[in-house]
Amino acid sequence: MFGFILKLFEYLTPLSTLTFLSAKLTDAKLGKVTQWLIQKFIVNFKINLDEVAEQDLTKYETFNDFFVRKLKPEARPISDAEHCAAICPVDGTVGQAEAIKAGRLIQAKGIDYSLKALVGGNPDDAALFDAGNFACIYLSPANYHRIHMPTDGKLLRTIHIPGRHFPVGKRNVSYMDDLFTKNERLVCIFDTPKGPLAVIMVGAALVGSIATVWDGTVVRRSGIEVKDYQSQDLTFKRGDEIGLFKYGSTVITLWPQGMGAIESTITPDTPVKMGEPLIANPRLTD
Repeated sequence: MFGFILKLFEYLTPLSTLTFLSAKLTDAKLGKVTQWLIQKFIVNFKINLDEVAEQDLTKYETFNDFFVRKLKPEARPISDAEHCAAICPVDGTVGQAEAIKAGRLIQAKGIDYSLKALVGGNPDDAALFDAGNFACIYLSPANYHRIHMPTDGKLLRTIHIPGRHFPVGKRNVSYMDDLFTKNERLVCIFDTPKGPLAVIMVGAALVGSIATVWDGTVVRRSGIEVKDYQSQDLTFKRGDEIGLFKYGSTVITLWPQGMGAIESTITPDTPVKMGEPLIANPRLTD
């Protein structure tokens, strides 16, 4: 009954409209109001200012300027290829991380969802990762919100799938079927020396926008949009920034079985930081 009531409330709540208005407010230059909001945010979410690159808070003209703040390079050491095949792309908390079975990913106990639907419906894209592995990392408002490259790779294409903006916290994950295939998302598929890799940026309630370093802010639309980048030399090194969220959301990483197993430290409800091992080096797990 609780799950039904939760779903009904959120279907009837204009979350996409609230998300749009949130984006407008948090991108507005409000002077002293902006500075007050930033100070309150720092206190309420216990933000560690020692690791922030720009220490002068008056330099942040909007709330989102601070929300997507850059960190000092030494704040997030990057694990090298000798220690792992790929790193965590974001700070956050692990939701689920395990094998993709029969084209399904586990969302929560008793709930799974379709790999094909997650990547936009193209069976060829889904086939790249079938029988592989995935890791789902949830970002709370307190987390660092820039997204980084898990390993060296070249961008092949992106698939923007419009959708709803349901919250992606633990309560919704546990009760709402197919949550990650209902919400707006940007699927980024890369070619790496060890095979294909997908980094999926999932929108949610009050996420003002998703942005990438190669194409700026994603424009919300009514239909799926596929962009091919194979002719462009969009190559990234492990740890390079590739995008950001304005407010909390989720990143799902997909990879084929041969790239490596999930690191033993990547377990549900475990906090992680960008740069820590995500995919174990195969030669270390054989």
